[in-house]
Amino acid sequence: MSFAEILDAVDILPIEDRIELTRILQQRLIEDRREILVQEIVEANQELKSGKLKIQTIDQIMSDIENEL
Repeated sequence: MSFAEILDAVDILPIEDRIELTRILQQRLIEDRREILVQEIVEANQELKSGKLKIQTIDQIMSDIENEL
């Protein structure tokens, strides 16, 4: 089913169903973002432990950026 077909199918739903569909989709997006964030945290912790990632202050980061320019 194409994206356009999905939109057309949603258009024929009653307003209450569209509202509920919107709520469900928003909740699923929140859950998906949460899973992505958890994975990024796990990866960052692994990089920190392996020495690939270093902790810096904002001033150190800004200095690094200025030095690259």
